[in-house]
Amino acid sequence: MSAFANGLILSNLSWPELSEIQDQIELVLLPVGSNEQHGPNLAMDMDIAASSEFCRRASAALQPSVAVAPPMPWGVSFHHMNFPGTITLSSETFIQVLVEVMASLYHHGFERFLIVNGHGGNIPSMNVAIVRAKEEIGMTFVGACSYFGFADPDIRAKHEKTEHTGHACEWETSVAMELAPPVVKKNTLAPGELTDLTTGFRTQLQKYGVQVPYRFDEFTRNGALGDATQATVEAGREIVESSLQNFTGFCQELIRQHPVHSA
Repeated sequence: MSAFANGLILSNLSWPELSEIQDQIELVLLPVGSNEQHGPNLAMDMDIAASSEFCRRASAALQPSVAVAPPMPWGVSFHHMNFPGTITLSSETFIQVLVEVMASLYHHGFERFLIVNGHGGNIPSMNVAIVRAKEEIGMTFVGACSYFGFADPDIRAKHEKTEHTGHACEWETSVAMELAPPVVKKNTLAPGELTDLTTGFRTQLQKYGVQVPYRFDEFTRNGALGDATQATVEAGREIVESSLQNFTGFCQELIRQHPVHSA
């Protein structure tokens, strides 16, 4: 059994251990997430717990060529701050931390990086971070994605039972049941208590891709969308398996398409 059958997690290694296998590592995954409210349905660390576990499983499937950097648990979550317990970074801090983490790992010889996100609010900032990293550091490859974007569309649609999903809903709660069971609050699962804004004008915003910085309590009184009572571990497993298959294939193609050129 390989020493990295459960994933190659950089923070678990000593520096001599890393030095011995470093030449075999072709891609570093950087899990990012948030510490934010997920209604009564999920713990606040859902987003980083899920993205970290997703990266670990991908690394296990592709070891030792894919390693996982220490997870970044803080995200850009201003829109959840009216719910107690949410912690947010400024966009500038979030971007700077990501750039400096990649710069450190690049200093040690790593050339390909892929940010793997678990929180939608991070997307604009992480996209800025990869542009800065490419221009300022100059690694062979840097990219950013969200793990929840890799599921086959028909599988995702199959498990969306309500019209207004996207946060602490049946889809995300199902995924949590598979990737991070401890975060699921099984005794308090509840549908989202949606506002008129969500069922009305928000549908127009989504239709045309219009971005408006509403706070999340303007969409839902209990912090959730959809209906988490319809979540199942079977649905979560099907979603995650589809996502992992597509993601690991993508990582292999990414490596092939971006060879490292020695100086």
